[in-house]
Amino acid sequence: MEKDLKQRAKKIGSHWYVWLFPAFAVAISAWLLVQYLTSLGPEIIISFDEGSSIEAEKTRLSYRGVTVGKVTEVALSEDQKKVLVHARLDKGAKSFAQEGAKFWIVTPKVSIQGITGLETLIGGPYIAAQPGEGSETKEFEGKQESATQDPLEDTVTYRLETNNAESINPGDNVSFRGMNVGTVTKVSLSKTAQSLYVQINLQSKYARLVRTNTQFWRKVGVQAKLGLFKSELKINSLETLLHGGIEFFTPDPPGDIAKYNARFPLQGSAPKDWQKWNPSLER
Repeated sequence: MEKDLKQRAKKIGSHWYVWLFPAFAVAISAWLLVQYLTSLGPEIIISFDEGSSIEAEKTRLSYRGVTVGKVTEVALSEDQKKVLVHARLDKGAKSFAQEGAKFWIVTPKVSIQGITGLETLIGGPYIAAQPGEGSETKEFEGKQESATQDPLEDTVTYRLETNNAESINPGDNVSFRGMNVGTVTKVSLSKTAQSLYVQINLQSKYARLVRTNTQFWRKVGVQAKLGLFKSELKINSLETLLHGGIEFFTPDPPGDIAKYNARFPLQGSAPKDWQKWNPSLER
């Protein structure tokens, strides 16, 4: 018996190198674990009013198009009034765990500047971030939309009156010479219900384009002029075909710059020979 044990021990000892493989695997695993742990940044908690578009292990945190973290968990607060989003930042993104950092959810949206967030149709909604400069912290209050700019900030409002607002909806473009300079923000009935008001907001830098004699009309997707010897058919952009919109221009000579909230009639079609108008609209 003793002889057999010695022979087995001798046999195992002669094949000691077989233990190198599991030992090497354990060492590699330990090294990878250390590398992973040291690459992690701080964990933060962002509270939102609702989190229907946020998913754990999928929604990313982004700054200037660069991913700086990822959502790890989504849960309700104790009073169930807030959604708590737990996120793990990358190692080099510690400034997003400092006081003053801002977070908001980016989704497709129509605003005065046009349609934004279209990239989320492919990659999904994400949480945009701005770094802070204060002391280190881990709890933040997020916004459902950009915390840096109100969609109607730095705009001028005008009201258009019409008997029929068919094909005019909030979000439609308002254009000048084919260039988008504003958007329809509201459609409502007058007090007597005899007409409708279409509220539009133009970026302030284009306020000089609206004069006391400016004319507004609906953009039509298809325009046709039928005659006995000559017919014309004009098809506008796909966006106009789908959504319509409003166009405006000013005849010669231009009037004074219109006041804020000025009211204009909304015509059903473009004025005759408006393409020949070419007023100078300097300030």
